[in-house]
Amino acid sequence: MDEEIIFKPIGYIKSPYEDVRNMPKSTRESGDVEAEMIINEKYLESMSSMEVGEEYMVLFYFHKSEGFKQRVPFMGNGPIKGLFSTHAPNRPNPIGVSTIKITEIEGNVIKFKGVDMLNGTPVLDIKDIL
Repeated sequence: MDEEIIFKPIGYIKSPYEDVRNMPKSTRESGDVEAEMIINEKYLESMSSMEVGEEYMVLFYFHKSEGFKQRVPFMGNGPIKGLFSTHAPNRPNPIGVSTIKITEIEGNVIKFKGVDMLNGTPVLDIKDIL
């Protein structure tokens, strides 16, 4: 169970948020703020069925995360919960997931609402919500 797993980003987030203190804690808090995913052009064919107006799950790497605690305050300031019952960024494997809604697709750039990621966040995968 201690084998190393290596991921390579498929793209990066271009977000207005540079600091975790100013960023929404969830996509529900992000309102109409828009961001972009810049996807590596070698994955353009993988984007071919994506549609404006549809929702997708984005899996990403919490690239500024350091260490973790097993019990954390919910949403940063709520009741204490076990880590796996939260979306806290500091995790044993700092992988995040957010549900986004696409507003525009132009080439390898996907504009979306539901941004709760920092600028420069590496994107690991995108999945349709079935």
